[in-house]
Amino acid sequence: MSTADRPWHPRAAGGRGARAFLALVVSTLVGLLTCVALVAPAGLAHAVPPMDVTDEITDPSGVLGDRTDDVRAALDRLAQDTDLQLFVVYVDDLDGMDGVDWANATANQSGLGVDDLLLAVGTQDRRYGLSYDNNVPLSDAELDRITSAVEDELRADDWAGAAIAAAEVARGASQGSGGVSWFWVLLVGGVLVIVVVVVARAAGRRRRAATAVGPAGDPLAALPTAELDRRASAALVAIDDAVKTSEQELGFAQAQFGIEATQQFSAALAEGKQRVAEAFALRQQLDDDQPEAEPQARQMMARIVALCDEVADSLDAQSRTFDELRDLQARAPQVLDETDQRATEVLARVEPARATLEALGRSYPSTALASVAQNPEQAQALLTGARESVARGREALASKDRATAVALARAAQNAVGQAVTLLDAVDRAGTDLAESGPRLDRGVASITSDIADAGRLAPGDPTVAPALAEAQAAVAVAGAARDGGDPLAALRRLTDAEAALDAVLAPFRERAEQAARANALLRETLARVDSQVRATNDFIETRRGAVGPEARTRLAEAIRLLGEARALQPTDPVSALQRAQQADAQAQSAAQRAQQDASSWQSSQGGGFGGGGGSNVGGMVLGGILLDSILRGGGGGGRSGGFGGGSFGGGYGGGGFGGGRSGGRSGGRSSGGRSGRGGRF
Repeated sequence: MSTADRPWHPRAAGGRGARAFLALVVSTLVGLLTCVALVAPAGLAHAVPPMDVTDEITDPSGVLGDRTDDVRAALDRLAQDTDLQLFVVYVDDLDGMDGVDWANATANQSGLGVDDLLLAVGTQDRRYGLSYDNNVPLSDAELDRITSAVEDELRADDWAGAAIAAAEVARGASQGSGGVSWFWVLLVGGVLVIVVVVVARAAGRRRRAATAVGPAGDPLAALPTAELDRRASAALVAIDDAVKTSEQELGFAQAQFGIEATQQFSAALAEGKQRVAEAFALRQQLDDDQPEAEPQARQMMARIVALCDEVADSLDAQSRTFDELRDLQARAPQVLDETDQRATEVLARVEPARATLEALGRSYPSTALASVAQNPEQAQALLTGARESVARGREALASKDRATAVALARAAQNAVGQAVTLLDAVDRAGTDLAESGPRLDRGVASITSDIADAGRLAPGDPTVAPALAEAQAAVAVAGAARDGGDPLAALRRLTDAEAALDAVLAPFRERAEQAARANALLRETLARVDSQVRATNDFIETRRGAVGPEARTRLAEAIRLLGEARALQPTDPVSALQRAQQADAQAQSAAQRAQQDASSWQSSQGGGFGGGGGSNVGGMVLGGILLDSILRGGGGGGRSGGFGGGSFGGGYGGGGFGGGRSGGRSGGRSSGGRSGRGGRF
């Protein structure tokens, strides 16, 4: 078997030696190119394409001269005093490109992250560009001040002065902005360590997920397959979170303005969900037990990343209009008051939910209630966190900081929304379990008929015997489930056993009878799988800060298979039943993995949802709310992508309506993840 045809497996992907060798080759080439630039005749302008910068200062022609140390000192002050890092590049000619395009392409190729700025200057073609991530913690006004200061120095041909001015203005803006990140430090108080860990994990995920497709080529092609695989998975988690948050944002807007006014946003979200479903289907193919050849696997991984980018770009395009529609800055006092009232109303549901679970626990085993057992506690933590956010938001309004108030209003709204989802799930669990008794009776009656058919049509047939034995065992389990057992698990075993028995009896039955029986069983299976998918989706949505790509992929596959089953139901009930059973298996797998992820997360935090120290931030972290608000809050200056803010900046992290991209410092990013300012001077 050739290397190209060999099935790919993550553990078989390239090792450190290959990467070290590649790094050596790249480093050598960069050094040679730099030497060529340095010895070229000074009087000629050399067009330089976008590059991969390896240092904060790139100056092959030496235009900074003896002021290089002054520039480096200014860049060091910026990095020491803030979270920002500035890279400066001076070349003769920007290869005929617009300054912003050249700067963004270089930033992408260099893998710059959310806190990285890049100033590119063409000293002879008199063009410049400042590239920044869409989630950089600087407002539009602050970025305008930076570019204005830079342009003043460039017009005077003070190359070093331009870099120093950019660093100093950015440093002053970042220190004096009172931005959302400092607010959240105050908010979490005694549990700061928890937030640092969560943000660090998210930032690491963004770094691993950073992608680049720019005019200089496709750096994805140079990545080891294992790294490309990690990036595809991280992209899926982030875009899935972004879509879920977008749905919440859209729901708020629809409640306020109506369906008609939000139609274009709804259409963008629906289209995005279709593309995300396609990406999850590819992930499922990669994860199944039939390995692809490595070239095919890489194509599928790259397609996943591209689909995530397409969704982000589509939602980002709606960002400004959506923000104008909601206009939270103008309505912040009203929104905070409404959210506080709503939190109080929802809090009144927590104790009844606990009582419901206690009552259900007397009739059903813990396995039947596993997905909702902790919902009241998490809902209470979310609601307490929401009310804390409201209080902080009012403080921000009193100090004239509407941007922070908006971030808090969003966080509070999302926390209340997740609490409602959690409590609704408890109510539905009671209904589903209550309905399981009659459904068990119908299931037992149906499979008993099959057992009789087996004895009549195929007595003693060895191909039927195993399925017949399982059917009889399933009937026994169903009988036991009526007296304190798990009726949903028993019902699942019944329908699976009946389907298996139907399959082996099919050759002995007439075609019409087979279709009729498949139809009858299909209706029961679809109803049950619908409930399972809905419960699993609620579980993941309200714990998305902890749930990884595997559970999400399984759930997406279950939803896809369920859709296929419904499409086949009118014309081919037998095939539809097969799809529904496959969907059931995927939904079960998704639920189990999601519960494992949430349990692991909870254990890592010491248990519970409060996070210790009397704060209720833990529940907001688990629900993906806190990080969303940090990344999307009021400091984005109108560039935050998506309906509610937070665009991809090259990696994949949190986000609002369409959000989720906020790059990291290792790896490039896709087009559209960065913005810029610049022009001629």
